[in-house]
Amino acid sequence: FNDVAITARMLLSKYPVERILIIDTDAHQGNGTMDIFYDDPRVLFISIHQDPRTLYPGRGFINEIGIGAGKGFTVNIPMPMFAGNKQYQCALNEIFVPLAKEYQPDVIIQNGGADPHYADQLTLLGLDLDGLNMVGKIVRKTADGTSKKLIDMIVSGYSDLVHYGWLAIIAGVAGLPIDFSKIVNEPEKRKHLEIEINEGSTESQTQKVVEAVKTELKSYWRCFQS
Repeated sequence: FNDVAITARMLLSKYPVERILIIDTDAHQGNGTMDIFYDDPRVLFISIHQDPRTLYPGRGFINEIGIGAGKGFTVNIPMPMFAGNKQYQCALNEIFVPLAKEYQPDVIIQNGGADPHYADQLTLLGLDLDGLNMVGKIVRKTADGTSKKLIDMIVSGYSDLVHYGWLAIIAGVAGLPIDFSKIVNEPEKRKHLEIEINEGSTESQTQKVVEAVKTELKSYWRCFQS
């Protein structure tokens, strides 16, 4: 079952909640949650995930933005393969943060786990434990500045480091300082993650994705109209 969607539905039906922001940071796009709320403006669904051309479920392209009254309330950020800490920080700060400030949700629900880590065996992204921790921190800081209410529904991870990945996210959300170098030895990054940042790199690709998302959504959100 979809625990995220069930939680959101319950909040909307049983509590004084009118707007929910769901931020899905799992490496796989959250197609189930997206489909459930695709026409519902009460839920702003944002998914940051590996390029859907390279990973299941093959959904979550930039032009999938919702239908009917919900058009503009689905946001997909397809990250290039091997995108790491800098690229995630850029995408979240330029897309997720301004949208949250404009939408002013009553509750933020974070859904995601350890599979964006570079050692994950099913995915091809480049976050390390500090990067997963950073994701949690950005979501927490954004919630503190908007809804003041944050639910973290942690999932996923397919490597021996999954428990450390979950710890990294939870520590970021909870504001707990952790030096991961003192508690775990992360494996060496694969050679394809050692590429120099240049015009053809993940950094420039990520910036192109960010600008494309803004262009797709600028008719619906003032924060992207400048």
